[in-house]
Amino acid sequence: MVNGYAGKFLEIDLANKKIKEITFSEKILQDYIGGRGLGVKILWDRLGNKWETIDPLGPENILLMLTGPFTGYFLGARTCVTGKSPQGNGIIGSTVGGEFGVELKCAGYDGIIFTGKAEEPSYVFICDDNIEIKNASHIWGKTSRESMRYLVKDSINDIKRIHPNYGEFKEPSILYIGPAGENKSRVAAVAAKYTHAAGYGGYGGVMGSKNLKAVVVKGFGPLPDVIDQNKMLELSQKFSEDCFAI
Repeated sequence: MVNGYAGKFLEIDLANKKIKEITFSEKILQDYIGGRGLGVKILWDRLGNKWETIDPLGPENILLMLTGPFTGYFLGARTCVTGKSPQGNGIIGSTVGGEFGVELKCAGYDGIIFTGKAEEPSYVFICDDNIEIKNASHIWGKTSRESMRYLVKDSINDIKRIHPNYGEFKEPSILYIGPAGENKSRVAAVAAKYTHAAGYGGYGGVMGSKNLKAVVVKGFGPLPDVIDQNKMLELSQKFSEDCFAI
């Protein structure tokens, strides 16, 4: 497997409540580096021949949440959220900061591919290889902060079922939408915790169109190794110095 990758992706069919693991070849991961690159490849392969007829807010659109080989290390900790954008019908690789991508990789996955539309408001819970599609009717319509409180509380209880010694000091990471996304706004963001958001592309509206309220993830595994950690740290230091010198 290519260094920096866990080697597995989740494909979640919301309409049929089916979850499976998929992989991509080393060549694809090397040719299409990172969430944005791989996202374009997946969308082109799956939707390219019918792109013009795909409704960005329809169930046939695909929603992707992808990491890159440096996610979790100093060079990059962002997660790419992408699909056919309802803002302009193109592909916008919107990125969000925070810990979501790191937790996802520690759970053993490099990304998530969502297809279809759930019959009822739902959220996805991921704790290592324990993945569930859960009912979100009780938080649908609530504000972003109210939703977060419910999701954190419910998810901590679920994590404790799997890891009884889990300490609440480290909350799970959550990507979620508020009322704008639920109402399929073409400019709705995908939020992460209280201070981060994938603000470009209107992918909050895409989540709402799929009845997907949130994705909760907590990983207890290690990050995948990179080829040369010393070189990576050296580059990270150089980039930081260059940024502060501007």
